[in-house]
Amino acid sequence: MSQVKILEIEDAPIEGSGKRIPFEHPYTTIKYELALFQVEGKYYAITDLCTICGGSLGRVPDLRGMFAICSGQECLWNIKRGVCKFDHTSVMSTYKVTVREDGLYIDI
Repeated sequence: MSQVKILEIEDAPIEGSGKRIPFEHPYTTIKYELALFQVEGKYYAITDLCTICGGSLGRVPDLRGMFAICSGQECLWNIKRGVCKFDHTSVMSTYKVTVREDGLYIDI
């Protein structure tokens, strides 16, 4: 596992909001689509595409507490655990976010 920079601090979402982060892993060249949120001063990263309907969590971020609502069928996803509120068998990848002086990093 490595830490990869995903965003400059000044580009991070403000408190209570989120944004979509497309990036390519610098070592493996695998492309990722993440949704990044800030809640209570902490950052949370989760896979952007809803595994139930394919909607985006970060394109037009709709955040209700610790739940992000996808743009498709309005599925609610826990941004900390990656679990669908209504179907606990549906799980998405989450990534630990670290804040450094030069930007935001995820463990991947």
